[in-house]
Amino acid sequence: MSKFAIIILTVFISIHAVNSFPPTNKNCSYSIEIETTCASYAETTSPIGLRFNDLLGNLIIVKHLKNPELVYAPKEILKEINGTYNGFRRCAIDKFEVTGTCMSKWVCSLYLKRFGSDGWRPGWVKVLHQENGKGDPLPVSYKFYFRTFVPQNVWFGFDYCHSRRGFIPRFASFSGKT
Repeated sequence: MSKFAIIILTVFISIHAVNSFPPTNKNCSYSIEIETTCASYAETTSPIGLRFNDLLGNLIIVKHLKNPELVYAPKEILKEINGTYNGFRRCAIDKFEVTGTCMSKWVCSLYLKRFGSDGWRPGWVKVLHQENGKGDPLPVSYKFYFRTFVPQNVWFGFDYCHSRRGFIPRFASFSGKT
């Protein structure tokens, strides 16, 4: 077989492989569940950003998680809540709804960003997806365990997409102003 025929065949296979993945140009809805630990000073009033992606690089960035739904809180926290709930209370689990690119694979990278001066110590974060808007949302990620205070104004989290170095939280530098 000639070199030209091999190149043409390679290009054809590459194009076919790229086009065989489901299209990701449509948007999907995701639920993000976040636990704040029960440690002293674990809660925050600071705005929190989130970014996550799958193995194929499909990326969702949420600059400010808003409108939390309280999933769980101890009775003493429930008594303190009067009217509007802003999320990220000590010992609470909050759920946020976000929309973005449909993920083709399991979510393997997740980072948080805290904009503000008070500390925040999340316990874990998980991503769920409701298929075709029907039934209960199903996990599309493992739980990302933080259990440490999130530094101010930097993306901090986990990238297991290409990692072989263990499960250590780390800072990340991303291009752009997100």
